[in-house]
Amino acid sequence: MGAIRTTLLVCLLGSAIYVYLEPIPDAIEIPWKLKFLTHVARINMRLTSIIPEGLSAWVGSVILETGKSTGPNVFYEDTTYGGVPVRVFNNKQDGEKAAKRPAILYYHGGGWTFGSIDMYHPLTAEIAKETGSVVISVEYRLAPEHIFPAAIDDCTAATVGFLQHLEDFNVDPTRVAIMGDSAGGNLAAAVAQRLTFMPQYKDLPKLRMQVLIYPCLQAFDFQTPSYQQNGDYFTVMLDKIMMADFWAVYLNNRPSLKIPMSANRHTSAKMKGSSLVKKCLSHDLIPDEFKQTGYDTPWTDFGDKGIYDEIKGVLLNPDFAPLMREDLKGLPEAYILTAEYDVLRDDGIIYAKRLEKAGVPVTWKHYKKGFHGMFCQKDGPFASPSGGCATADFYEFTKKYL
Repeated sequence: MGAIRTTLLVCLLGSAIYVYLEPIPDAIEIPWKLKFLTHVARINMRLTSIIPEGLSAWVGSVILETGKSTGPNVFYEDTTYGGVPVRVFNNKQDGEKAAKRPAILYYHGGGWTFGSIDMYHPLTAEIAKETGSVVISVEYRLAPEHIFPAAIDDCTAATVGFLQHLEDFNVDPTRVAIMGDSAGGNLAAAVAQRLTFMPQYKDLPKLRMQVLIYPCLQAFDFQTPSYQQNGDYFTVMLDKIMMADFWAVYLNNRPSLKIPMSANRHTSAKMKGSSLVKKCLSHDLIPDEFKQTGYDTPWTDFGDKGIYDEIKGVLLNPDFAPLMREDLKGLPEAYILTAEYDVLRDDGIIYAKRLEKAGVPVTWKHYKKGFHGMFCQKDGPFASPSGGCATADFYEFTKKYL
């Protein structure tokens, strides 16, 4: 027993030293709390991949039930739409006068590999309470068991299924939004494009809004200013290697691709200089204020054509990477949140600028001290001044415009 205790203390001390020594941006909010929580989150992700499935499920159920108890008391029920499991939050009180209501479909984050409606229960319940909307949280299939396009297919099916049953909750068909954070933001942008441009959905109610919370929208260029400036910080929830790993697993469950992807070797020199890439991913769309420090114009005369030829069918697919769609005209109004200390910052900025050029109304909210993961429940573990401001801004906007 003494040896076990000593080993545990050594491990804890080693972790504490590791967290202390890891660099973090000077101006970021809650730096020490963020260091600790990032370290714990990454350890937990590693553990869930190596401990027995039964034990992992038990630990997860304890954590998630605790999470549900911390959320606001909003009535909810679990059901399915389009064959996809969903959780529907309906904050309508008994005796409340029947009136048409807005609705928000929420796709959770987690790099397409983890996360669930249980994990996001506190946030989605809070959104329902604060906005007065019916909120539908979607339990889409996860990689690596289910690679692209499983997640986008599930989110599309659930959304279409709900749009066909709006009367069940007295939802106003002109006041339906879709929303997601990180990987969920990717899915929200892709669903908005599908429902706008695919002819089989032309008779459905049109989406009022797409809400993209620090979305990941392309896996072609890992040398944007935000990737260069924030990609090596291990303690801001998401670094370049981790994001490349998520993309590689979601694409075709080949984690080995994360190294060439993170170094921009997964694309060909010819394609880097193509008119498509210049139109869809130009760094010129990013305001100069985001390029003042820590950014160099990337080289484009290199790449691995073999890798690129193998994956280009998915890499350039707007269902996978919504920024790769050339024509964005006609998409629903967008609310886009970006955070300064986030490798995904510039994905959101480029999309906001391109949507504006296409005539789509855009509200772009940028938080100069924010970080990936800041948008959370008011008293959640990652709560911060910028995060509190971000949620308050979103609730105010939604009440006014949805």
